[in-house]
Amino acid sequence: MSARRPDRAERERGQATLELVGLIPVLLVTLAVVLQVISMAYTAHAAAQAARDGARAYSLDQSPVAAAQASLPGAVQLVDVSTYGPDHGVTVTVKAPPVLLLDYTLSRSVVMP
Repeated sequence: MSARRPDRAERERGQATLELVGLIPVLLVTLAVVLQVISMAYTAHAAAQAARDGARAYSLDQSPVAAAQASLPGAVQLVDVSTYGPDHGVTVTVKAPPVLLLDYTLSRSVVMP
């Protein structure tokens, strides 16, 4: 009596599961990178808006620190506000909300004549 040879369907059983298991880490890394890029863009926009608001307040002889702080969303932390020049320049440094384990700060400068 000869041994039965398995057909193709039996030989490939579980292949789709293994391919999915191999694809999951790639999808997770891709998702993490996308979330980090979104966080960086969000922080850059928030910092630029805070710098504009701080420069405007400084040009009106108001507190640029208070204006920048009021402009920032809750997830973005104000690190430093510095003023410079006769043209009411303001530099705002903020700390981005943490995504994964990356921790970074970002600065934006604006001059308001």
